[in-house]
Amino acid sequence: MSEITQRGTRTTKKAIRGLANIPEATNSLPQIQRQVSPGRILVIIIGGIVLAETIAMAFVYYARDWPYGWQVVLDATIMTIIIFPILYFLSFRPLVRHIQQHNQSESILQSRLRMMQYANTHSMEDLLQYALDESEALTGSRIGFFHFLEADQKTLWLQAWSTNTLQNMCNADGKDSPHDVEQVEVWADAVRQHQPIIHNDYAILPDRQGLPHGQAPVTRELVVPILRDNLVVAILVVGNKEQDYTHTDMQLLSTLGDFAWDIVENKRAENSLRQNELKFRTLADWTYDWEMWLDPQGKIIYTSPSCERITGYSSEELSADPDQIYRLIHPDDRLLYEEHLNKAHDTQTDTTIQLEFRILARDGSEHWLEHVCRPLYGPDGQHLGRRISNREITQRKQAESKIAEQNQREKKLTQALQTIQLDIARDLHDTLGQNIGFLRMNLEHLQEMRWSNPDSIQVQLKNMTKAANEAYDLIRTMLAMLQLGFSTEPLDLFSRYGMQVAERASFKFEIDSRGKPTQLFPDQVRQIFYIFREALSNIEKYAGADQVVCELIWDNHALTFEISDNGRGFATNTAQAPDHYGLNFMRTRADLLKGSFAIRSEPGEGTTITVVVPNEVEPAILSQTG
Repeated sequence: MSEITQRGTRTTKKAIRGLANIPEATNSLPQIQRQVSPGRILVIIIGGIVLAETIAMAFVYYARDWPYGWQVVLDATIMTIIIFPILYFLSFRPLVRHIQQHNQSESILQSRLRMMQYANTHSMEDLLQYALDESEALTGSRIGFFHFLEADQKTLWLQAWSTNTLQNMCNADGKDSPHDVEQVEVWADAVRQHQPIIHNDYAILPDRQGLPHGQAPVTRELVVPILRDNLVVAILVVGNKEQDYTHTDMQLLSTLGDFAWDIVENKRAENSLRQNELKFRTLADWTYDWEMWLDPQGKIIYTSPSCERITGYSSEELSADPDQIYRLIHPDDRLLYEEHLNKAHDTQTDTTIQLEFRILARDGSEHWLEHVCRPLYGPDGQHLGRRISNREITQRKQAESKIAEQNQREKKLTQALQTIQLDIARDLHDTLGQNIGFLRMNLEHLQEMRWSNPDSIQVQLKNMTKAANEAYDLIRTMLAMLQLGFSTEPLDLFSRYGMQVAERASFKFEIDSRGKPTQLFPDQVRQIFYIFREALSNIEKYAGADQVVCELIWDNHALTFEISDNGRGFATNTAQAPDHYGLNFMRTRADLLKGSFAIRSEPGEGTTITVVVPNEVEPAILSQTG
């Protein structure tokens, strides 16, 4: 049973007890009902007539010498004198009192009913004022005050005035201000004695000046303390009745005050419950995460409105169709979610379950959720279902994916740098080292040769110059690669290197880039550069060209690299193709790029080499290195 229901039961019991105590204390309701019963009235009438007639006959007997008419008058007079008091005191008076008591009880019950109905649609302040208006009407008073007393039994708070008091007899000063009840001596006695007090001649009271500030002028008053658990919780004051207050007024106001306070307590409890509900409802409804409460059978008891922000479905839609939640789960994650449901429905599991899965919102967008599920139990240990918190982590997942991609990219860049370092070291050892060794050996040989054979010396010098040029080209290549670093734009690198070779080889070099450049891996640029370097070397050595054109053609799918010359050309289908090793070198580099290599050449028509490198494809050399 709820607290409000229990208070209502206590109020009903108090009403019964209060209504039974409204008449004077010496006459209880059952006694009055017995006094006015039809059988009792009949017995009283018959007995009174018999008694009166007997007494009258006795007097008539002694006056038997009187004339008959005088005897009749004497008989009637004696019967009237005797019967009417008997009927009044033993029959009529209890009947009148019963009618008055019934009317008073009906008035109080009607007042209580009106106050209860009024409390349903009005505030606490309005309710207190209405209770004072009812008190004035019930007692014939013209002013009324309602004060609350704190648990210390000293601090008094003025809460409300009656409508008539507020409109005609006092201002609004003093409300919500504390007063010491000891300073209001006319009321302190009621608090100390726990009894109502009547002051029908207020002007002669010695402490009449002790009323709180803001009170209306008082000529007579009735002060009723309202008690709960032997403590005064409130004081109900009415005053300025045109006649003196009576004990009946005191009983009526005490009963009505008890009723009013019970209604006030119910109103307080309802307001507190409403405030708590509003507080927790606000807390739940305004959570940013998607909060849910499922009963033990998995039905939705509550889902927060934030579900609409995440899923596109309102809380009403999800509550009406709980299976919609399962349909929101991404198809690839449904098996994971089903396994979770099997664990969640196991009542033996008393642990918090956490998992991450994807959902597809109403608009088709994909969202990541962090799902935290825990069991709920009531104060008595009864299983109430599960509490679920769904937090959208889509941005976090995207950030984690970007970080993973960045880490992978940095790893590949580091591997590419290591590969470049290994290639440079190999080139230094295999080519530059061999050329320098060759130069040193030939210089030593020249020192030992006789100068009588100039032709032999010229051959040696020519070979030494060739070795020196190759070493020089290799150094420039390494410098260019070092300058490239992690750049993914090959145009500047190719242009600078091509111009350097063209100055030495005495051919015209042109380079052009068409389309929007796309992101390349540094190792892709390096491998393309090796093909470019080998192609220029072959042109310088064998083509006899005076013009070289290089083009970088970008599109959405691939980079097309072409280098053409107007040299002597060669037949590509013959075994006599010059520098067969160089062609194999370039083809191998293209394969490492997962691209294609093609060569077009005819004797006297020049040569064109075409390499196509697909976009966003990891070079095979990096895959092998990783």
